[in-house]
Amino acid sequence: MAAMNISRTAALWRGPVNAWRALRRRYWLALAFDVAVLLLLFWGVNAWQSRHLLPSDGQLAPPFHLAALDGAVHDLEENRGKTRLVYFFAPWCHVCNLSAHNINALRRARREDELAIYMVALSYADLEEVQAFQRRHDLKVPILLGDRQVIRDYRIRAFPTYYVINPNGTLKSRAVGYSTEFGLRWRT
Repeated sequence: MAAMNISRTAALWRGPVNAWRALRRRYWLALAFDVAVLLLLFWGVNAWQSRHLLPSDGQLAPPFHLAALDGAVHDLEENRGKTRLVYFFAPWCHVCNLSAHNINALRRARREDELAIYMVALSYADLEEVQAFQRRHDLKVPILLGDRQVIRDYRIRAFPTYYVINPNGTLKSRAVGYSTEFGLRWRT
């Protein structure tokens, strides 16, 4: 009886296995399938990571008024009329450290009159920790010192998290985790 069940199971799998082998023998079809699976996985992980963030459906971005490391005070509205990237990070975050150079590359690639970039430090022990992060990466964008209100307003649960805000002040895009320079350019 058990042998008969095993042979039925093997017969059921024979068709899909043969179809899989035929697919793998056709290079371009196999490549297209693999790319589609990778894109689907990427989209799924991104959707899962972003599930608690503010929706990027035209909602107005929450305002903020934060001090920067250099002593200046920045208001989100000061750059109304420009696209704005608000990048939330923690100095201890390994992914933030890996992606900081992408922020500098984006700053070099896009003019300041078309794109405002803010990096908002959260979850840091002291000011020296944030200053060391800035020095280590030679950041050329304002480093703002975030607070609990900003964490609540932007629903920050992981680092890095960033939002892209349209010139009219509405949320255009959002993401959690590493983003390449190309990904940042595409979103902004």
